[in-house]
This record gives sequence, structure tokens and C-alpha cells, in this order.
Amino acid sequence: MRRGSSDREPLDPSERLVFFTDAVVAIALTLLVLPLVDLVPESRERGLDLGGLLRENASRFGSFLLSFVVIFQFWWAHHRLFSHISRLLRPVVSLTLLWTLSIVFLPVPTAIITAYEPSAGTVGLYVGTLLLTSGSLTLLTLTAYRHPEVSEGRSPVTRERLLGSTATTATLVVALVVGTVFADTVGFFALLLMFLSAPVEALVRRRWRAREGRG
Repeated sequence: MRRGSSDREPLDPSERLVFFTDAVVAIALTLLVLPLVDLVPESRERGLDLGGLLRENASRFGSFLLSFVVIFQFWWAHHRLFSHISRLLRPVVSLTLLWTLSIVFLPVPTAIITAYEPSAGTVGLYVGTLLLTSGSLTLLTLTAYRHPEVSEGRSPVTRERLLGSTATTATLVVALVVGTVFADTVGFFALLLMFLSAPVEALVRRRWRAREGRG
């Protein structure tokens, strides 16, 4: 006999929170793409062909792709973190609220960096928003790591996961400083510093293994 819908196991609070964040991410991605959709009839009215549309709005498409990839990466990191969380503490909810706020706000600095030339203000606003997203996720990971009771029935958060999140946040801090100080020459290319997070993680892990070997 099949179980009816009333017999299904109820969702735990962490799953409900994940569904909420998934909806926020979907809204943010929708807000990113809507300005591009509006470009089509506008360009048609101006007599631009497809090539002209793409050439004239290359920066807009580039900003969209950048923010789309960024949002996806942060969403995936958040999703993987919550695979370890089954119970909610107030800090977990508060930090998730901060994380979702930064995600849904990201289309605003995306529109700004499309409309204005790189400056300390535009770089600071965009990278600062990414830093808020990454920082809140790092603090969320740290909270779960320090409170293993939130992982009841699931595998606990490891120090390796905390290291990965911390390395990303640290490189964003450096990118924010470099990008704003050298906005005229470096600007958003400072975000390339995020690729340093993987080597930093590898270096720290090697040191951990060396210490454990000596121990």
C-alpha cells in the first residue's frame, strides 16, 4: 500500500531554509537577466542588427556572465554546506539571512558597473558585496564547525571545508584592497586574485599533514 502525502516525513527546518535560499537565488538570477531581455526590443527599434546589439552591449553581457557565475558558485557552496546541517541555531539563521541579502542585492552593483567606468566606488561596491557574501558564508561554516550538534544525523563540517571558505574570503579582502586602491589600472581584474585561494588551501593542507606526520 502506497503512503499518502500525509504519511510523508515532514521537512526539517534546515531544508525549509534551503528552499528559501534557493528561491532567493532564483530571484537574483532573474533580476540579472531582465535588463538584457529589455535590450532586444530597444535595439530593434534603433535599427541595430544582432551584431550591433552584441557589440554595443558587450559590457552588459560580460557583467551578467560574471555575476551569474559568482552567484552560482556561492549558491553551490551554500548548498554543500547545508548538506551537513540538520538543526538550526539562531546564528545559522541570522548569517543565512545576511547571505541571502547580499545575493539578492548583487544585481544592483552589477547594473552599476555596467553603466559606469571602473572607479574606487564601483569596484568597492561590487567586490564589497561579494566579500559580504563570502564572509557571511565563512562565518556560517565556522558556526557549524564549532557547533557539531547542528549536524545531528549527518556528517559534521570538516576543517577542510572551513579552510576553503576562509581562503576565498581572504582573497576577496585582498582583491577589494587592490581593486579600489588601483581602480584606474587594475580595477575588476583584481578578482583574478581569487584563483590564489586554491594554492593557499593546498599549502595549508600540506602543513597540516606535515604536523600530523611529526605528531
